[in-house]
Amino acid sequence: MENVLPGVVGALIGLAGVLLGAYATGRSEDRRWLREQKLRSAADMITAGLHLYEAQLERSDQRRLTTADRVAWQDRMQTGRSHIHLLCGAEARAAADAFSGLVWRYEGSRHVSDEAEVRRALGALTRELRREIRSDGPERRPRGVPRR
Repeated sequence: MENVLPGVVGALIGLAGVLLGAYATGRSEDRRWLREQKLRSAADMITAGLHLYEAQLERSDQRRLTTADRVAWQDRMQTGRSHIHLLCGAEARAAADAFSGLVWRYEGSRHVSDEAEVRRALGALTRELRREIRSDGPERRPRGVPRR
């Protein structure tokens, strides 16, 4: 009987290690998935928003967007914004709303947002999304590269 006790204790310790490792791996994979979703949504929203804004500018090559193209870009921007609302914190949601409010225009609208204001809103959105994406863990840098 005394020979069985160390084996049982060893087996329990091994099982605890396996369970702890599985938990840590699952948690890491969940964070990675969430980070990828935030990044994809942010890229989609920013790309679509910039296309829509540039299409409003007189000097833009995109001035000739068809109604179908404009609707497709608006749809893509709204989808990205919806994902940001579902996945991100309050600051990122507010920044996404501010940016989309400046670039979302219906065809035929005469009002074009000030370019500096759009840049500020885009900068705020980008900062918040970067903070949001990096909030899942420390920034990874190659060895020898100093922090900015």
